[in-house]
Amino acid sequence: MSPYGRSLALAITAVALAPPNMLPGQVLDVRPITPPAVAPPLSTLRTAQEGFESFRREHLPIWNSRRPTPDSCDERIGRFCYWYDENEPDPPREPETIRAARQRLISQLDSAARAFPNDRWISGQRVRYLTESDRFDDAVAAARECTVREWWCSAVQGFALHVAGRYAAADTAYTVAVALMDSRQRCDWRDLKLVIDDALMRRYRDMNCANRLGLEDRVWWLSRPMLSSAGNDARTEYYSRLMMAQFIEDAPSVYQMGFGTDERELLLRYGWPRAWTRDGGFIVGGGAQYPVVGHEPTPAPPMIPAPGVLDNPASSDSAGWRSKGIPPVRARYSPEYAKHLIPLEHQAALFRRGDSALVVVAWSIARDSALSAAVRKPNELTAALVLTKGDPRDATVVRDDHPGERGTLTARALWGSMLMSTEIAAPSRRTLARARYGVRGSDVPGSRVQISDLLLFDAYDGMPGRLEDVIPHMRSSQRIVAGARVGIYWEAYNTNPTGEGLNVSITVAPENSGGGGWLRRRLVALRLVREAQPVTIGMRDVSARGLAYSPRSVVVDLATLNAGRYLMQLELDAGGGNVVRAERAITVVNRE
Repeated sequence: MSPYGRSLALAITAVALAPPNMLPGQVLDVRPITPPAVAPPLSTLRTAQEGFESFRREHLPIWNSRRPTPDSCDERIGRFCYWYDENEPDPPREPETIRAARQRLISQLDSAARAFPNDRWISGQRVRYLTESDRFDDAVAAARECTVREWWCSAVQGFALHVAGRYAAADTAYTVAVALMDSRQRCDWRDLKLVIDDALMRRYRDMNCANRLGLEDRVWWLSRPMLSSAGNDARTEYYSRLMMAQFIEDAPSVYQMGFGTDERELLLRYGWPRAWTRDGGFIVGGGAQYPVVGHEPTPAPPMIPAPGVLDNPASSDSAGWRSKGIPPVRARYSPEYAKHLIPLEHQAALFRRGDSALVVVAWSIARDSALSAAVRKPNELTAALVLTKGDPRDATVVRDDHPGERGTLTARALWGSMLMSTEIAAPSRRTLARARYGVRGSDVPGSRVQISDLLLFDAYDGMPGRLEDVIPHMRSSQRIVAGARVGIYWEAYNTNPTGEGLNVSITVAPENSGGGGWLRRRLVALRLVREAQPVTIGMRDVSARGLAYSPRSVVVDLATLNAGRYLMQLELDAGGGNVVRAERAITVVNRE
């Protein structure tokens, strides 16, 4: 993957190749500059910075992009046309002449910073250009040399740490910076109006600054690509965009049009470019003008979840957390550690333990080459299971720092519906496999007896009598090879410990049973079409004696099923209106 993205922002700029104070006919001197023994005055540094941006603009590589017409932009923001296309080819790499010119500017800023560590402009521009040169450790060191009073130095450190991928430290630095701001600036920094959609905006706009804090924290918590990571990188990304806006407001950018509200909005919503190119042609009727294209990192999924997900994450499904948004997307974020954000092959099931919920997940990464390769190297792969009702303070996080290609994770939380996120990550390979959706933890109204999720396991010699017995045999997929036998484990709660009769029936019906597809399962119980199905089982059971719940398991032969998608339903009837059902979707395949 190239370090350049293919998410593009286009601005029309004049060919202004020299700093504004140069005389006609003068040529920009770009020869190596020996840092002076005495730091140059600020006016000289500003001229050097403007000169570098003019030189860069003059020497940008030509790139004939899929430049859209003004009417076909994904977003038209003031002077800018923004479009997003992950299939665009990578732009040319930055010429060495530009890299060398930037290094000369950095040398001048280094000299000035030693003499004036308390100068805000110098400290900001120095860190800006060091990170642009991929000198991340040097940028962090430079940020720590800043001695500007109040919040500025902490924010500069947060920026450098975030770009270096040290998100927990960046989060801490930004927290300090925001705490040092006055109340009005703090409110402005936390403001989310540019990155949330209209549905959430209506509610957000009606709140005052203090009342927004809870909602803002919830938004950033649920926006994290990895809920298990240390530090909130979604929030530090946004704060870093605010800092880059400060840097460009203080000194020109490549566009050289003057930093306006349109460029600020573009930057805060989609990030700042990591590469620039010039389009091959001039603007018709524009004289000596050409388009400058800024390339933000890609792939860049939606930065903020949909309002329905934010309001009730426990009711969300996988589609609510999809990595590809449908345009227009209000804001995007491309985390460096998740350039490959892929669905995780897994099976999850929820069980009740008193007033707690126990979630068990079995997962596999054997089908992904990047993650499988990471298993063979120490400390390259991590696994985590996170349970939350939407607030970081209620989150349960369980980690495995040395996972294999397959594994299981279990976590407890207070009983109730919640969001589950299982995350297998190899940051050095920029790959994250994730399963994130709501899991139910509610009781069926009107029934004394309740039932757990169905857990699928590989049939083995013996039969599990409790959950701990079945976990080692738990299937890491809901994909089953045709002709196989599959075990089903479940638990019934509030059963009579002295023993009571239980009628159990299991039905496996095709996805399109009754012509209604998946929607039909919500409207008509499978028991109404059971007689027509290839797999039906009925049995008489007795509740477990001496226990307030009944753990049960059975092995089902699926030899009669052809390849396709099916819905498995287990119905338990304890009489007296105590009828409960649990479902599990499965896919039958001809071979793995």
